[in-house]
Amino acid sequence: NGRMNELTRTQARLEPHLDEANQELAQTKNDLEERVERRTFEISVANASLNREIAERIQAEAETERIRRRMELILESAGEGIFGLDIDGKVTFVNKAADQMLGWEAEDLVGLSHHSLIHHTRSDGSPYPVGQCPIHQAYRDGKIHFGTDEVFWKRDGTSFPVEYISTPIREHQRLTGAVVVFRDLASFRQPLAQGVAP
Repeated sequence: NGRMNELTRTQARLEPHLDEANQELAQTKNDLEERVERRTFEISVANASLNREIAERIQAEAETERIRRRMELILESAGEGIFGLDIDGKVTFVNKAADQMLGWEAEDLVGLSHHSLIHHTRSDGSPYPVGQCPIHQAYRDGKIHFGTDEVFWKRDGTSFPVEYISTPIREHQRLTGAVVVFRDLASFRQPLAQGVAP
């Protein structure tokens, strides 16, 4: 009986502490639930933002690809030969008309010096120094240069008369190369002599 009374008193003494611990536990549980809810909301906002960024990036990449493809189609549809040069005079791109006129595959020209491959010699057979080449000058002095009564040399060693324009490429106010547009005058004059538009 005395033991029972002692347990009852101990229980009475511990009950306020137990209630306090239960309240603290309930408060801690509520705090954790609020934190989880807040963090879940923050993650969902971040996730929505990330999804929006991904969608915008996919859309921008699709638009860039569409523009690239359109430019490629224009370049490939042009009747004139077109090639790009870097600041060292190396070919960066060649359109289909240019590779057909020159007898080279585009991938065989890219990365090589245009002058040593197609513009190295004058029509009279004398060497054409690169320093005198108007194409070369365009990516050196930043001015547009024209060439008439000149020849380009094909892969097979034959030449054809050309006229061309070499236009410098500027990127952020810096010369980065040139674009050359040229025409095979022999092919161009032939239809004109026959009264047919080229």
